[in-house]
Amino acid sequence: MKNSTKPVPNANPVIRLLGLGEAGVKLVETLAMIGPGGIETYSLDTDNRSLARCHQSQTFLLGQAIPCGLGTGGDSALARAAVESESEQLAGIVRGADLVFIVAGMGGGTGTGAASFLANLAKEAGALVVGVVATPFDCEGIRRCNQASGGVRDLKQVADAVFHFPNQDIVLMEGASVSLQEALDIANRHLCEAVLGVSRMLLDSGMLNVSFGDLQAALRGRHSLGSVIHVDASGDDRAGAAVRKLLAHPSALGGEPLQEASTLLVHLSGEDITMAEIIAVTGAIGSHITKANLVVGASRPGSDGAGLQVTVVIAHTAKLAEPGQEQDKMHPDPTGQASGLGFSDSFSVPDTGSYFDLEKGISGTSRGGFAYTPPAPTEDALTPECREDLIRVAAKEEPNRKKRQKIVQEMLPLEIVSKGRFEKSEPTIHQGEDLDQPTYIRRGAVLN
Repeated sequence: MKNSTKPVPNANPVIRLLGLGEAGVKLVETLAMIGPGGIETYSLDTDNRSLARCHQSQTFLLGQAIPCGLGTGGDSALARAAVESESEQLAGIVRGADLVFIVAGMGGGTGTGAASFLANLAKEAGALVVGVVATPFDCEGIRRCNQASGGVRDLKQVADAVFHFPNQDIVLMEGASVSLQEALDIANRHLCEAVLGVSRMLLDSGMLNVSFGDLQAALRGRHSLGSVIHVDASGDDRAGAAVRKLLAHPSALGGEPLQEASTLLVHLSGEDITMAEIIAVTGAIGSHITKANLVVGASRPGSDGAGLQVTVVIAHTAKLAEPGQEQDKMHPDPTGQASGLGFSDSFSVPDTGSYFDLEKGISGTSRGGFAYTPPAPTEDALTPECREDLIRVAAKEEPNRKKRQKIVQEMLPLEIVSKGRFEKSEPTIHQGEDLDQPTYIRRGAVLN
C-alpha cells in the first residue's frame, strides 16, 4: 500500500494578529497591508473612532455595554472589565490558531488592561502566544511608564514570550533632535519587523526551513522577554553589512543579549545565497553566544525583492532577580545618556518573574509615584526554573527577616494614693495573693 501524495491542507501554521488599543490597531492595519498572505488580522479597541479608520483588518469593539465605544481614558481596570465582558466572542477569534501575536502599546488603558486577558484566552485555546509591545517615552510621565511596566509584567506572566521595544531607546539612538513623527515611525518599524520577520520565517518555504516546531521549542512556556531583529543589505559585501546592522540594532547591543539567549533562530533569505555568506552571518552570531541552541534557515527572496535579509529571533529563559539587585531608577536621566540600550532605564522590565524588587527604590517621598501593583503569579504560570528561583530567593532572605519581638507589659507611672479609711485595715490575703490589688497586676496579664 502506497502513501498518498496529495497535498496536506493547511500545511502552514494558522497565524493571527490581534491589535489592542489605538497603537495596536494602527500597527495591525499596517501589517495587514504589507504582510505576507495567509495571516488573519483583527483590530480590537474600546474606542469606536480608531476602529472606524480600519479598512484592512477585521474590527471588534470591546465593551459594547461599558464604555460604549468611548474609550477607557487610560483606565486599565475599565479595559479589563470591557474585555472580560466579551470573553465568549474573543475566544472564538483565537480558537483554531497556532500562533497568536498580541500587538499593543503599553501605558494607556486598553492595551495595558486587556492584553494579558486576551493572551490567556489564546493560551487556553492551545496557541503559541507572543506579545509585541511598545512602552512610552520618559516624557510621557512616571505614572504612564509605571503602568506600562506593570502591563508588560502581566502579559509576560501569561504569554510564551514578549517582544518589547521601549520608545525611549529612539531618543538614545537618534538624539533628542529627532522629530516626533520620525521617532514614532522608527518605533513602528521595529515592531512590524518583529512580526513580519517571524511570519516570513514560518511561511516562506526554502532550502533550509525553520519550522513552527522550532519556534515552539524556543518560546513555549518561557514567559520571558525576547527580541526579533530583522536587517537587510545589498552589494558585494552584503553579508558583512548585514552583520554590522544586526549588531548595531538596539535589541542586539553589540552582541550582549546574544550571550544570554537560550535559543537563537536565524533565517536568511535572498537571491543566490552562498555558503560563504551563511558562514559569515552564523559565524558572527556564534562568536557572541556560549550556550544557546542555534537553528539556521535559508530561503529564496520573497516579495520584497533582491538583497540579503537576515531575521534573528532571540529567546531567553526567564530568571528571577537576585536579592539586593538594584532596580533601575524610575526617573529619566537628565543627561540623556544611556546605561545600555535593550530596555529604557526609567521603566525597564527586566527579564525576571520576580516580584521581590517591584517596589525597591520607591520609598519615602517617591513612594506615591508607584501607581501599579501587578498580581502575584499563578501556579500555572510558574515554570520549574521560576519555582526553583523563588525557593532559592526566599532561603537567602530568611536570615535577614526581622524576628518578632517579645511583648513586655509596661507599667504606667501612677502615683501611690492613700487608701483613705482603709489605710489601717489589714490586707485581704487569699492563698498568698493580695486581693486588694487589681487582678491584671497580680497575674501579670498583658493589656491590649
